[in-house]
Amino acid sequence: MTNPRKMVQNFKNGMGILSGAMPETIPALGAFINTAQKESVLTCREKELVAIGVALYTRCPECIAVHCQKAFEAGCTRAEILEAAGMAIVFGGGPVLASSATLLLDCLNEFEKSYARRYQGRTR
Repeated sequence: MTNPRKMVQNFKNGMGILSGAMPETIPALGAFINTAQKESVLTCREKELVAIGVALYTRCPECIAVHCQKAFEAGCTRAEILEAAGMAIVFGGGPVLASSATLLLDCLNEFEKSYARRYQGRTR
């Protein structure tokens, strides 16, 4: 079993170190990412569901953990996240299924606890 919270924290710590080591590059990339993730035609919720699908398709463990947490923060439900995973499985097949059946489920089980009360009773 993976510790999703530790993965997210390690990612954030590593980004801080890289930002210090590459002060022009990493912050510029971060600004681009923040701009792309801002609500516009798509809501933040919708963008996080897209991010879950892409993270699973590319099988990036840190991306899966970070975007699972961010999806819950944006108000996504477990059912919505799993539906996005289903679309990633359609395009990525067995490897995406494996990441969904292991890491994504670990992330859902861990992060859902923090947000369940906030969205209690909501299925979509």
